[in-house]
Amino acid sequence: MADDQSASGPTPHAPHLHGPRGVAEESPETLRARILGGWDAVLTLADAGEGDLRAFAALGSWPGRPVLGALMAAAHGETPTPRRPKPFDPTRDEVLAALAEGRERVAAALDEVLPVPELGRRLVDSPLGPLPVLTQIHAMGHELAQACAGAEIPRALADAGLAAMVDVVGALAWRQRLPSTAGLWEPEGSGGGSDEGSVRGVGWVFTADADGWRTRPRTAEDDVPGVEGAAEHLLVSSGSLPTMIAKGEIRLRRVGGLLALGPLVDQVPNLPGGALLRRAVSAVSVLSRLPGFK
Repeated sequence: MADDQSASGPTPHAPHLHGPRGVAEESPETLRARILGGWDAVLTLADAGEGDLRAFAALGSWPGRPVLGALMAAAHGETPTPRRPKPFDPTRDEVLAALAEGRERVAAALDEVLPVPELGRRLVDSPLGPLPVLTQIHAMGHELAQACAGAEIPRALADAGLAAMVDVVGALAWRQRLPSTAGLWEPEGSGGGSDEGSVRGVGWVFTADADGWRTRPRTAEDDVPGVEGAAEHLLVSSGSLPTMIAKGEIRLRRVGGLLALGPLVDQVPNLPGGALLRRAVSAVSVLSRLPGFK
């Protein structure tokens, strides 16, 4: 095993330089483009929106609540400044300004982290337990996509959101010592959003083992356990899974392999996309008892 880990998982606040670490294996240019592309998509949606923007307010950077402030402080071994609450009822202009500043802070964090692998791979605390700094920055794509519930999700944001979900699940599978492979993807022929010229839907796959995890785009040749559906169903799913399956909105693939994720969704209550995965694993557990079900 490449990294020293205790029975409960890796030690927080320590770099883990050996073994794959998900999206950290990508080129800095590719990773930066996807992360900031998600932010740019949200800024475009928020700027074009004429209704209530409060769903976007929590994503912004506010006085006393700077985006990534606590994470970057922890990455440098510093004590984060206690966060102040965001404004209760911010104006439209205030929300847009906070989002723009949030994007700037993420870009600055990437400028600092991407050239220094040991900083990006450093394990620091998160609501899901210790995770690498770069994993946590990248994971914001899921939160960005969730804020767009009810709207058509642009392709760049769908890509960032699905990549974030899959990468975090891979990281947690490694941390929980759960060798597994799974993914989330849109059906072939899906546009993945409203962008013209889109042909193939976006999708991502992780493979976790004792040494780490790899996160990569799904290809048409992949035959792995996972959940298939339009991005809006995968990222902000809130309906009944049996109903979504009956409507063809969600499809479970290689369902037996999804059972391997059972311990993970049970032990990590705040897992991004956990509601969808938990219901999928539960459905598979029931269906697998039927004669001839594979």
